[in-house]
Amino acid sequence: MSDSRYTHQDKKLTPGYIEVIVICMIIVAVAFWSYDRYFAQKIKIVDMSGYFRQQKALMAAGELTEADFRTSLNKLDAYISQDAELHKNQVYILKEVVLKNGDELSFK
Repeated sequence: MSDSRYTHQDKKLTPGYIEVIVICMIIVAVAFWSYDRYFAQKIKIVDMSGYFRQQKALMAAGELTEADFRTSLNKLDAYISQDAELHKNQVYILKEVVLKNGDELSFK
C-alpha cells in the first residue's frame, strides 16, 4: 500500500553550505568595515611647528603681516575644527609626539 504522505517531498528553499558561508562572510565584512569607519579611534597628526616655521619665514621675508598671520591662524583653527566635527572618531595630536605611522592632516 502506497501512502502519498510519505512519497511526497516538500520542496523547501533552503540555502546550502556555500550560500551560508558567503552570507556569513558578507555580514562579517560589513561589520568590520562599519566598526573601522565609525567606531575605531584613529590618530591624525597636525604639524603645528612646521606651520609656525613657515609663517615665521614669511613674516621675516615681509610677505606676511601680523594681521595676515592672525587671519591664517583663525582659518587653520576653523579647518581643524571642521575636520574634527566631520570625523568624530579621530584624535588630533601634534607631530612632535608621534614616532611614526600616523595620518597627517595637511593644510596649505
